[in-house]
Amino acid sequence: LVGKDILRFHAVIWPAMLMAAGLPLPRKIFAHGWLLVAGEKMSKTALTGISPDQAVDHVGPDALRYYLMRAIQFGQDGSFSWEHLSAVYSAELANGLGNLVARVTAMVGRYAQGRLPAPTGDRADPSGPAEQTIARAMAAATEQADAAVEQLRLHDALEAIWELVRAVNGYLTEQEPWALAKDPGARGRLDTVLYTAADALRCLAVLLAPVTPQASGTLWSAIGGLAGLGPLDTQRVGQAGQAGLLPPGVEVTKPEALFPRLDDPAETVEPRAR
Repeated sequence: LVGKDILRFHAVIWPAMLMAAGLPLPRKIFAHGWLLVAGEKMSKTALTGISPDQAVDHVGPDALRYYLMRAIQFGQDGSFSWEHLSAVYSAELANGLGNLVARVTAMVGRYAQGRLPAPTGDRADPSGPAEQTIARAMAAATEQADAAVEQLRLHDALEAIWELVRAVNGYLTEQEPWALAKDPGARGRLDTVLYTAADALRCLAVLLAPVTPQASGTLWSAIGGLAGLGPLDTQRVGQAGQAGLLPPGVEVTKPEALFPRLDDPAETVEPRAR
């Protein structure tokens, strides 16, 4: 894994030296691009560099890592800007994933006394078309993200995962669990919706753990994953997309905001304190 400006040495000169010494050659060389600011390569001399600490102070380490992998195609040059960082943070992390986690965990607390309800029917066989759609979305996100990571297409992996985020948000909008909670006869349906959404969060926690380890760890504990399935780092990516793995009855708690909204999303000069 090398910078593109030193590819000639690592792809031509160094392999020739290894061959001359009778040593094994690298099987693959991947050259990454440059991180640009205002269209120019970062430079200490030109004062165009961005301090990682400053960016971490602004949005946190998880969000910075996510942004660099999401917004920049790995292997190509990418342009960094405070405005774009804040926009991606607000739209995808705070309003997308963060809001989804807050909604699901709060509704389990409000409508199921903080215990994950069992869905109607067989957990491994979702009971309705809407649940089957989410099950397929979980499987697709897992398969596509795993395949993309194998090819170092990290931005494609995150796009596949975000399709699941959108699907679950859409599922809640369509199923309206807040309306089901007002109908005593819809108790079974409400339980199924809450379980399906929480189980999808389980899948998201596993898939996002390499990119947002702190937020994923918090999410894992909030949905009862630690108590029901063990530590997050013992979960297998290949099984993450299987529906119905989160045990009913685990305690679900609403966590602190995974990605607090920025005081000023357009802020570009003074970073927020940690």
